[in-house]
Amino acid sequence: MRNSQTSKWFRWYHKSEQLILGFTGMILVVAVWQMASALGWINTFLVSSPSQILSSAIEQTTKGAIWADFQVTAIEFIIAFGISAVIGILCGLVMGWYRHIEYVADPFLWFFYSTPLIAFYPLFVMWLGLGFKTVVMMGFLMAVIPITINTFAGAKGTNPILIRAARSFGATNRQMLLKISLPSALPMIVTGCRIGVERSLIGVIVGEMFSSNSGLGFRISYYGSRLQTANLFVSLVLVVLFGLILTQLIRLVEARLQNWQPK
Repeated sequence: MRNSQTSKWFRWYHKSEQLILGFTGMILVVAVWQMASALGWINTFLVSSPSQILSSAIEQTTKGAIWADFQVTAIEFIIAFGISAVIGILCGLVMGWYRHIEYVADPFLWFFYSTPLIAFYPLFVMWLGLGFKTVVMMGFLMAVIPITINTFAGAKGTNPILIRAARSFGATNRQMLLKISLPSALPMIVTGCRIGVERSLIGVIVGEMFSSNSGLGFRISYYGSRLQTANLFVSLVLVVLFGLILTQLIRLVEARLQNWQPK
């Protein structure tokens, strides 16, 4: 009986080992950070401490300010990433399927890929003004390029045997695009979306830091300029958690869509 329970425990540990060790590592870092702060080994004015950050988080949560800023950032991100995902996937599939469109769009695609997109920020401010539109544009432009490139690579790598088989059964270009090319490109599309989530969130945060008066990025910039380190860490941790949750959600979507790929 005891051997059976031990075996079950080992199987559970092996299955959850990555999560357990990752969580344990985080707890150890926080504990060492708090101990170093309490013993005066580090300057809490510059790096704060876990207890101060927790106290600040409770205060901001009670006042409701942190959730209002989070809501602004979440809405801007959803709009920016949603538009970039739709446009990026459509453009990537069309470029991968139609050679002439690839030749026309390829120079523009690689131009934006090789250009530091933050350099366009002053233009967006002049064209769109400060605030919501500029933030969304930054998030969109940061994400649409990797999504398009990965989708294009996936569509371009479609198995030619599947294409010939579909043509032999009289499939139209539209049917092959939607039922052969799209499912075949799915792993690369998901990879592009995973990269796009991170880059879109970066674009939104950067846009808020410089052109907005609300959102988590604005709060990070605001508290940083006033050397309120504990308050800054609250917004920063929330951004990190938001990005982590989004990445895990895409992994779940990827697992759900595995059966859709053609064999």
